[in-house]
Amino acid sequence: MKQTIKKRMSSSPKWVHKIIQPMRQTKRFFREPGFRSALFTQLFQAKHVHQTTPLTAMDRYPVIFNACRDYFEGKENLNILSYGCSTGEEVVTLRNYFPNATIIGAEINKRSLAACKKRQTDEKISFVYSRIDEIRKHGPFDAIFCMAVLQRKPHHMAETGTSSLKKIYPFEKFEHTITELDDLLRPNGLMVVHFTQYDLLDTAVASKYEAFGPYTQHDYKSPVFDKNSEVRRNPAPQKIIFKKTSK
Repeated sequence: MKQTIKKRMSSSPKWVHKIIQPMRQTKRFFREPGFRSALFTQLFQAKHVHQTTPLTAMDRYPVIFNACRDYFEGKENLNILSYGCSTGEEVVTLRNYFPNATIIGAEINKRSLAACKKRQTDEKISFVYSRIDEIRKHGPFDAIFCMAVLQRKPHHMAETGTSSLKKIYPFEKFEHTITELDDLLRPNGLMVVHFTQYDLLDTAVASKYEAFGPYTQHDYKSPVFDKNSEVRRNPAPQKIIFKKTSK
């Protein structure tokens, strides 16, 4: 039945979509608390929000997490930031890889943050509202994870063939966040930026970093963009893990 409706919709005039889409959005607003929360975050935290969906899962990136654990082998008193931790699954996952670390989860969606704070965790895990002044209180960090955070509606961009993010999610916003996070990362620390529409090596702090290992976001199926916010044509897979080599 749903497939039949989709086929009918795909052959409908554009004006039909313009009428039906707002109706669907209104229905979701009243029926889905998560949709309302994401919408409010996007509207009232537009300056700070990146990805708007709260979707997450346990242990989504085992290869990356293993590589980071191996890098820090033997180091004590690690301080780790999960930037954009959604409902906390990533923080719980990181505990399994770093059993003795202090782990801070930062989230801007208040409904997701409330879910984080209801979790049963240990005394070395904390969840904070994702504002740089609040995060700074818990730094500096040895590792910062930005996993599927520094992007905006990637599947929609792929489906619509968007060629520029200038008005939607400009490079400058990505760069500003990377620069703020760089200020919180210790020398020889790891900045992990995965499933993102931009490249850390295009930012103003790129000279402080070198790619660590062969890890790339080769499985990212959405388009990536350059420092002018224009889509890259046939780009090589972007690196994921970066070692900070200088202050």
